[in-house]
Amino acid sequence: MKLSEYAKHLLLSSDLEDKLLPPPSVWQEETDVRPLRIEKPNRADNLKFSDVKTKIPRLEHLNQTTAKGLTLHHFANHELMAIELFAWAILAFPESPLRVKLGFIKTIQEEQTHLRLYLKRMNDFGISFGDIPLNYIFWKQVPKLGSVEEFTAVLSLSFEGANLDYSQIYAKAFAHFEDWETAEIMIRIFEDEVKHVKRGMRVFQNGKPSSMEDWDYYKTLIHFPFTPRRAKGYIFLPETRKLSGMSDEFIRLLEEYEDEYSGRVNLKTLERFQFGADVWRKSDLPLPHQAE
Repeated sequence: MKLSEYAKHLLLSSDLEDKLLPPPSVWQEETDVRPLRIEKPNRADNLKFSDVKTKIPRLEHLNQTTAKGLTLHHFANHELMAIELFAWAILAFPESPLRVKLGFIKTIQEEQTHLRLYLKRMNDFGISFGDIPLNYIFWKQVPKLGSVEEFTAVLSLSFEGANLDYSQIYAKAFAHFEDWETAEIMIRIFEDEVKHVKRGMRVFQNGKPSSMEDWDYYKTLIHFPFTPRRAKGYIFLPETRKLSGMSDEFIRLLEEYEDEYSGRVNLKTLERFQFGADVWRKSDLPLPHQAE
């Protein structure tokens, strides 16, 4: 199978199991290097894009079974979009170096694992994928992605960068309510997101003119109304960005960045959970017998 054939399979099949098909370990040589920009993926009816807005449950409600399942449903949607969009990038930017496309394939494989983890765990909570409408916030950026560098600035540095914060926040929130199994899933996803952002940083750095600073270059790659605010979670954890290879100056400017969307989080809720700036790794979670 060729890389392009696998990417088309992920995008054009409407069956969810097809989108979870692991990539082969050996690839055939590509012969057609013409860009292909697929407007939107095929999906089953219950997973199609929707403009109906659904809010993620509040953190303080994660002691409720349904709220846990609906929260993971939101995250599962993000994983499905990521699988599709990294496949989209392989087709849209065929001139990208093979190492970049293979990096996208590795990310797809890890996102498939994440999606399976979310599907299983939210089913434990009585929620099935498609029970609530699925937004397409990631896919809305596609018309503005004219280069592989713009793609990685939006998908890797911004959306996946924000998930460095969110995966930590939700790991700690689930742990607060002693749901150690779901907390461990969030930490596993955090560890993989660090790798994903690192891969994006390599593409970003390879495309950056030597005369430009990282922050200035990043701002040229994203287009309003998309802003750097999308690259941060409810709270910003600088240490996660250091793990991902971002420079101290870039991290500082990202932390300081504010716009009209900043400050819309209920700070009293965050204070209740006493989220610190510390970054959890798997070793920070209690062993199964300790959590009982």
